[in-house]
Amino acid sequence: MTAHARPGRRLGALAAGAVLVQVLAACTSRELTAPEDAEPRDDPPVQATAAPEAEPAPTLAGAPRWAAPYSSPPRPAGDGFVGIAMSEGGDLTFLGVDAEGRTRWSTPRNPSCTAFAVTEDESGQDLVVLLDSDADPASGLLATRTTAAAYDPHDGSLVWGPTDVPGTLVGPGLLLAAIEGSVMSSSSGPKVALDPETGAVSADEEEDGTELLHEYQGTLLVREGGELRASESGSGDVLWTSGELDPPEHTGSGPDAVAPGPAPENGYAASVALSWEDPDGEPVAHTVHDLRTGERLVSFHGREEPRVVGNKEDLTVVSGPHPDGGQLLVGLRGSPAEELWRTRLPDGPRLDAVVGDHVHLTDGDLTRLVEVRSGETVGEGPWAVPVAAAADGTALVPVGSEGLGDAFAAFAPAP
Repeated sequence: MTAHARPGRRLGALAAGAVLVQVLAACTSRELTAPEDAEPRDDPPVQATAAPEAEPAPTLAGAPRWAAPYSSPPRPAGDGFVGIAMSEGGDLTFLGVDAEGRTRWSTPRNPSCTAFAVTEDESGQDLVVLLDSDADPASGLLATRTTAAAYDPHDGSLVWGPTDVPGTLVGPGLLLAAIEGSVMSSSSGPKVALDPETGAVSADEEEDGTELLHEYQGTLLVREGGELRASESGSGDVLWTSGELDPPEHTGSGPDAVAPGPAPENGYAASVALSWEDPDGEPVAHTVHDLRTGERLVSFHGREEPRVVGNKEDLTVVSGPHPDGGQLLVGLRGSPAEELWRTRLPDGPRLDAVVGDHVHLTDGDLTRLVEVRSGETVGEGPWAVPVAAAADGTALVPVGSEGLGDAFAAFAPAP
């Protein structure tokens, strides 16, 4: 069945993860083999023939360059893309594709239950984490084992794994758990966190008695009792605790407690939102902090939750109510976070995605574009929101699909 997105919106459902995509047919047993290096390929790009489902933004060149081989939204990784391709026979393959549309590698996975995430190791190199399982719904067999393995997105070589995990990616970041009940359920069993450097389990809710909240490129946020604590995934060294944070100034007599705020909209950000609550547990303010240092970056008065969206280039954009009306939009980079800009925008399109060099705010079919490094508004119109962009600016835009799943075409950045 072909899924179509409304023009101006992203395709696919992103779970809250590092930048993760799930394919869950019915993790409900095939033999699970040890992961190996992906198969090298050198497939040339395919000419794009399908028309975009909505007008590409003026920041993209007019004609599509090539057709992407993916069946669901891919993610940027390395200097290109990684994503899933489904065949008519039901086989599922992960493909690494460069910014010119050439397929560089492929590796198969169980089509009934898999997921993937993009993260970084300690040196800043991208890693693609793929899941596999022994589920075999055709035989009515549930998964008895699920594993994670990391690959180099440039050539598909195996970096680490397999690591046994309790279930799929639930995020944010490399947080994994078994989904309880239906595969569409938001309820999960005890979570574990993986160290992106080694693939080792760095925290386990069942064993540690903590609640795992957020992982991002080797930094882990947990809650134990009433305390929030950020630490290094590998070493376990504590970076900061909620007891060290000052409440925002505009909370009157002071909040009673601090709790986790909303997760990043795309499950991928170097910043974390916190909720400051009164004695009744109602939020009186929200703050956004650098996940690694705990530094407060933005604060918002009142109950309305901020929105946080990031990308793998350490760019984070935060939006929330402006004290004088409209919405405040703040651009951040890196950790320790550097504020690039802050701007006030009128109500209307809300923060949706950070893709390439632009922030996309959407409201139905309307998209407002903001330059990600300056905060300047480029314009607004009924434009398609790209699902991913490579380092050179090549962006993948939804197009009409005639096969399984979704379809995408690559556009170059406008000169």
